[in-house]
Amino acid sequence: MIGVGFRPPAPPGRGRRGPMLPMPSSCCRVLRRAGAAALLAAAACGQVPEPLPPLGAPAPARVEPVVLEPESAGGDGAVRIAAVFPTIGRFALSGVQSLNGARLAVEEVNGRGGVHGRRLALAAYRTGSYFVDARHAAERAAAEGALAIVGSNSSSLSQAIAEVAEGRGIVQVSNVSTATDLTWDPATGADRPFVFRVCGTDDVMGRRLAELAGVHLKARRAAVLYEVGRTYSAKLARSFVGHFRGSGAHRVTAEFFYLPLETDFRGLLQEVKAFRPDVLFVPGSFTDATLIALQARGLELRATMIGGDAWSNRRLFRRGGPATPAYFLDHCLPPAAFNERYRARFGDEADGCRAVLAHDAVLALAAALDGLGPLDDDDLGEGIDETRAALRRALASVALRGAAGSIRFDAHGDARRGAAILEVREGPGGTYTARPYLWLGER
Repeated sequence: MIGVGFRPPAPPGRGRRGPMLPMPSSCCRVLRRAGAAALLAAAACGQVPEPLPPLGAPAPARVEPVVLEPESAGGDGAVRIAAVFPTIGRFALSGVQSLNGARLAVEEVNGRGGVHGRRLALAAYRTGSYFVDARHAAERAAAEGALAIVGSNSSSLSQAIAEVAEGRGIVQVSNVSTATDLTWDPATGADRPFVFRVCGTDDVMGRRLAELAGVHLKARRAAVLYEVGRTYSAKLARSFVGHFRGSGAHRVTAEFFYLPLETDFRGLLQEVKAFRPDVLFVPGSFTDATLIALQARGLELRATMIGGDAWSNRRLFRRGGPATPAYFLDHCLPPAAFNERYRARFGDEADGCRAVLAHDAVLALAAALDGLGPLDDDDLGEGIDETRAALRRALASVALRGAAGSIRFDAHGDARRGAAILEVREGPGGTYTARPYLWLGER
């Protein structure tokens, strides 16, 4: 087996191939030089990053969490479920869609009469896109009587919530957080029994994408171009490389990295082209994928592009894309009926699986609550700790069919499910359309 493994970055001036999980000071200097051009390019693709502080500015003495006052539907006697999602900052679009999906599920459950006659009350804690915000919201939710927390959509935020969930003994269910170590403590290696998710992990996604590349696309040479400093991108790259190289003889991989806010990928893509890959894996955002596809096309790099669930956005390739079909993985195939219901309720589209899996996370909690039997006021008051523990035990063994498919959890609290592969093709007028291509793994 031949391959370029993950290794420390080359010294300055020696090339840019290889992974680099922490961001060194030299990277920070490059980011500052990127300036307005990078910000404008990111904004053109629909993503506006927060501005960097000026050089030499003093560090703030204290970071104040950004948490809006919670919205809550329902009244006395309702079972309080918290939803912690960002509606401000980098992860806001995904966060709003996730929150809306949870709202739809609560409306659905209450429309059927609630759980043993008690309505669900969704306490919506809308936060910024920083882990401090998510942690503060989770602490508030636990202190203010929530029986469980749904959230968040980003792994960095969900991991902050997980620390609170485990420490306070309150159930957490994430919809699309994929970090493998979310449901276990990386410091101790112990499981986090109160933490669940209804999506696959980075390891599962990497294995499915390696199967797509090697088995279905018949690739033997794979290039990986990922964002340094972004855990999602680097971990998904690592998983893909390990599974791709380990699942067949004569498979070759090469890894290339780029910096946050970088917009000119042509130099890197020339190196990628020289490697002659069959597939180019870009485990980054849909904005990065769009820019990379445009520049690769200009360089006549015709490797098949593949990506992860961060590609699932209606603006993918909106400004142009690859000349050949591209493929990306998502956690489900949202049914048309759910998408129509979402559109009718909120007047907008839901991208990918964020909304429907937040919906299903609430349905899983409702099913577990139903298994507890009728709750009295003490169960939601002085006895709430015992009720939370009973809910965790019930959720661990729940089995139901949600809008996006079956919901069952393994011993670690991770969903047992396969993944959808979508094909993106260029159509008339240069528009791109994503369509289901195949399903990999368990239904």
